[in-house]
Amino acid sequence: MTNRRRPLAALALLLATVSACGPAPAETPVTPLTGSGPKPTPTAAPGDVPFAPLVWPVSGSACGSTMQRGGTTRLGRVQAVDARTVVFTLCVPDGAFLARLAHPSMGIVDAADLARIAANPSALRDVSGHGDYRPVQWGSDNVELARVGPASSDAAAATLILRWASDPATRAADLVNSSVDGIDAPTPESLDSAATTPALTVVRRPLLATTLLGFGRGPFSDARVRRAIAFGIDTGSLAEAFPAGAVAADHVPPCEIAAGCAGTAFRAFNAPASVADLQGLKFNLDATYPLVIPDAPIPGLPDPAGVASALHDQLAANLGLTVAVQPMSADAFRASVDDGSLTGLFLDGIVASVADPSAFYGPLFLDHPQSLAARRAGRAIHDLLVAAGDPAAAARSSAYAAAATRLRDSVPLAPLVHPGAQTVFRSDVKNLGTSPLGEDPLGTMIAGDRGQVVFEQANAPAGGWCGAQPSPDAYRLCGLVTDGLYGYPPVSPDPTPRLASACTPNANATVWMCRLRQERTSSGLLLDAADVVATIRAMADPADPVHRALGDAAFTSWTDLFSLTAGSALQPAATPTPAPSGSPSGSAPSATPSGGGSLPASSAPAPSASAAASPAH
Repeated sequence: MTNRRRPLAALALLLATVSACGPAPAETPVTPLTGSGPKPTPTAAPGDVPFAPLVWPVSGSACGSTMQRGGTTRLGRVQAVDARTVVFTLCVPDGAFLARLAHPSMGIVDAADLARIAANPSALRDVSGHGDYRPVQWGSDNVELARVGPASSDAAAATLILRWASDPATRAADLVNSSVDGIDAPTPESLDSAATTPALTVVRRPLLATTLLGFGRGPFSDARVRRAIAFGIDTGSLAEAFPAGAVAADHVPPCEIAAGCAGTAFRAFNAPASVADLQGLKFNLDATYPLVIPDAPIPGLPDPAGVASALHDQLAANLGLTVAVQPMSADAFRASVDDGSLTGLFLDGIVASVADPSAFYGPLFLDHPQSLAARRAGRAIHDLLVAAGDPAAAARSSAYAAAATRLRDSVPLAPLVHPGAQTVFRSDVKNLGTSPLGEDPLGTMIAGDRGQVVFEQANAPAGGWCGAQPSPDAYRLCGLVTDGLYGYPPVSPDPTPRLASACTPNANATVWMCRLRQERTSSGLLLDAADVVATIRAMADPADPVHRALGDAAFTSWTDLFSLTAGSALQPAATPTPAPSGSPSGSAPSATPSGGGSLPASSAPAPSASAAASPAH
């Protein structure tokens, strides 16, 4: 377990020097960190071309098709029925569809840019998106972005500079010497020092993650036993066994997402009451019980051994419950949890790719019906979670609230901690905020009177389109450059329209019709529905030229967003092919699936100029 209380001597000296001198003056300049060569001449984009209807797949439906890394696709068909209308036909009802559209990887790219990327992947660097910024110069360790058009507010920085340095100590030193305005992922040692340095401000970054206590086979079939053990754990103290930024969990999803904390929270820590409950139930506290953990970090559980050690000590001190930590290979651990064969207590974790409660509850209680958690949750919770597929926000919140309250009573598993992370900024930077997905609102920040914001992260982004980059460090850049049909406002959990004026579902949320705004890219190209279909096709179809040029690994975010786990309780529904009018309807006949295997390859003739990125599918 990492000890966060031992500052590195050199870094502590730097921080102490800044602290002694007080906050850096607002007028301290931050030198633009651009490359030494001349600024590149942007590639001339072709003019607008007439809209031509486009559909993917070209016939039938993708429902039943296998995605990379297993599972089948949630998206059966996407159709540009006119220049301003896109219709999505899904394989299962999906009340979280807007949250999927709001993910930064769903940024829309003009078909002309897609054609350039297919011909030359380095064209990712100068994509002309619909966002507020565009890259104007790339250096070896930084990229400079300029605001597109007039500022939407006085808080919009005219220039952003994104730097990268893999060494966290280097990032901390750059912040201390005022080379940058903020850094991501500092070392634990520098965080301790920064917290007491007036010139610096530490800002927590919530993550879409939860660490869980599971109850395997053995004397845990009684919900009263599970409640007593769960409420005898001091989750606030347990969070200290995690990297800085972790907080105690009282719901399965984190509160930062809409409806994440709907319903009754797990009751506060009360060891004496838990001991009395266990004694009253005649639970054998003289026995030793297994505490099974994976032998390597897994999503949502970054340090299994360290957390197990802390929990071991708590259970003994708070409840008189003795456990023996038993590591298991990560693959065998996952299989045993999913099929319900594991014995004893166990530590588990989950990380969601979608900022929606379904991304937490679904994998735990719907996707693996043989798991003990799913079986102990029971039919009532199962039905509530399925009902939460309703697209109406109020109905979804009500269903999640009812499910959370029942989970609090039956405790098929217990949420322990929401892992988090930290960022550090100079104290004169205003309008601070972070995003769980990495797309931090840098453009709304004010860095003293410097007129620009300079931020340093660990890894270099590949370009301005998030669809081909599965990393939060990439999203920090491309989230400023490209926009999606929906997005998230700064520090908000609610998906809001961006390039779409609205997306509305049919009655069972299997067909969504999106109306587009009149928007142009930074190079002046007009958005139309064929651009949306071409962008989706580039991510979803392995036969698409863009997909082939960049490789499957570039599109793992698409898989995470739109894969449906085999065996899930959410079975594919009838998938109607929308009528050309684009009016959502759940009563049309089911489209013919393309079958199991990979997504259908292209067999259509060459596209019109408006879909020049790849052959129509």
